[in-house]
Amino acid sequence: MLFQIVCGCIMIMFLLLVCSEAYNKRWRRAVFPPVFYLMLFFLGVFWIGRQLPAHQSRHFMFADAEYLIGVVRDEPVLGESGVRFPVEVRYAVKTGEARLATGQIMLSIARKNDEPDLTLSYGDELLFRNSVVEVRAPHNPNQFNYKRYLAHKNMYHQAYIQPADVRVIGSQKGNSMVAQALAIRQYFVRKFEGFITDREALEICSALILGYRANFQAETLTAFINTGTVHVLSVSGLHVGMVFFLLNFLLAFVDRYPHGRPIRFTLILISIWGYVLLTGMAPSVLRAGVMISFLLIAGWSQRSNQNLNSLFASACCLLLFDPFAIFEIGFQLSYLAVFGLFTIYPLLNRAFPVNSKWMRAIWQVILVSVSAQFFTMPLTLYYFHQFPNYFLLGNLFVPLPTAVLMYGGIILAICPFPFVSSYLGTALTYLCHILLGGLKAIERLPLATAQGVSLSEAQLVVFFLVIMFLLVTWYTQWKQFLWCTLILVAILISSVAVNSIRYMSYNGIKIYNVGRDVAIAVIDRGKVALISTLDSVEHPRLAKQVLPDLNHYIRAENIVFYQLKLRKEQQMKIRTSVGILGVINGAPVDKKPIMCDILLWRNMSSYHTVDIGYFNGVGLLIVDGSNTSEILPEVEENADALGLPYYVLKNNFAYVWEKK
Repeated sequence: MLFQIVCGCIMIMFLLLVCSEAYNKRWRRAVFPPVFYLMLFFLGVFWIGRQLPAHQSRHFMFADAEYLIGVVRDEPVLGESGVRFPVEVRYAVKTGEARLATGQIMLSIARKNDEPDLTLSYGDELLFRNSVVEVRAPHNPNQFNYKRYLAHKNMYHQAYIQPADVRVIGSQKGNSMVAQALAIRQYFVRKFEGFITDREALEICSALILGYRANFQAETLTAFINTGTVHVLSVSGLHVGMVFFLLNFLLAFVDRYPHGRPIRFTLILISIWGYVLLTGMAPSVLRAGVMISFLLIAGWSQRSNQNLNSLFASACCLLLFDPFAIFEIGFQLSYLAVFGLFTIYPLLNRAFPVNSKWMRAIWQVILVSVSAQFFTMPLTLYYFHQFPNYFLLGNLFVPLPTAVLMYGGIILAICPFPFVSSYLGTALTYLCHILLGGLKAIERLPLATAQGVSLSEAQLVVFFLVIMFLLVTWYTQWKQFLWCTLILVAILISSVAVNSIRYMSYNGIKIYNVGRDVAIAVIDRGKVALISTLDSVEHPRLAKQVLPDLNHYIRAENIVFYQLKLRKEQQMKIRTSVGILGVINGAPVDKKPIMCDILLWRNMSSYHTVDIGYFNGVGLLIVDGSNTSEILPEVEENADALGLPYYVLKNNFAYVWEKK
């Protein structure tokens, strides 16, 4: 129904545009622009809607197939337990017959050793067993929403299979240009591996120069994130701009020859797009490539070029090819950062001039960082719930080593002399250690990051309205816009203060869903105790599934951690400031009634029963993920018969109990 309404709106607006052109040209200047842009918006909705599974009659989920045939759409990423990559389904196989099919899957292939059993690359055609399931929503509050992340890429299903369930039946089935570019990048990555032996240095150089981050260590990535310099690792306009200025400098002599100017522009344009292909065509690189192309064409034709026009034109070009790119975080942050540079940087540069030659360079780096962060800060808080407080210090530190690494890495990539490449590899290794050491020193400073910031969709909209009204006020000098800005600021601060008070006054227990393990948080008005069978707060599972929520109440380093070591057939009571927790591991040993507010029962077997005499003093029974799915129906039936409140944590959302 919604899809049909969108189609009807497009037709109505198109007819309105035709009528305004044909019958009432006086209204054309007032009516045409807003209606035209609104029609473009609805066309984008239509373009996305027609690609959704509900409007694909050949989607593989409707085929009930035994096997699927698909093509690897990106370079496989090596994870802890397997190899993960997106697959574009081409055929569905049922009773030996292959039929055309559509759809996308995030496929994971298990591995037992450090190296995967299958060597896969972009464009490989696979035949694999259809064990596809729908991507689940997160099981814990404030956990990263992987389902929404994949939905923004038009993927709604995933599969985890064994190596025996997949066969490689073809190769080079993807885009030939992308495949060639990725093959060239792999060649340069292997060359870096031959001359840069240190793992951290190799990862930084591969990411910074080539945009290759398939096996990046989490600790190294965290140092860049917490200092506000992660944009250095994501090949973007900064890197494309550095390549542009290098080529412009090296090819300046060509202008002295007849027809040298168009030759120089052509060589630079080809080289820029070769680098864009080489780095995997990320949204930030594509944006920079399209914008620089507009600048080159304008310079070639000696026409004026507006920065904002080029920015929005590049976005329009990218969205015409991939409308789902608008949902990608990298796309949004990249365009907002450049929008800030084009709008806020000129204002700040005119308002706060610096006459000193040496101080001007440092001051302009500060202004660029502030301008970019000004627009990206709302999205950073909304998506990542944290903000790097020392982003200025980090961005003052990284430009020089980044530039040297960039140019040194390009020389290493094209250098044909092994002995020279060996010295370059050693120099780049030392420089990477200096860069990473400096960032880790900034990361260790007190209050380096503001964690646990909660920003709702409504607050995000208000935040952007504050920024837009502030800009309009600065440009127009109208008091009405200033008053609107102040009112919106008051609304935003009030809502943030209410949220902060709510988190600081929270008093309750949260039992998180962390699979077969236990993670219980006791929260008492700003004090948090975490009880878990895992070894520490820094455990990767707790860091991904629990800490994003607890950071709203307290900083991770201030959490009091208790490791829960349970033996078989053991039971215990934990007295907290919020209530009494009981834990049973296996069969109850003591047949006396257990008195507790919440009882967590783990590792049950089929002969364990819910006895009213034993559970008479239990306020709530929790059955966690360590219990098998086969015994859960019987437990639920017994609990219902006895009138005992219960909650099944397995494959369910975390249990949250707030003390009134």
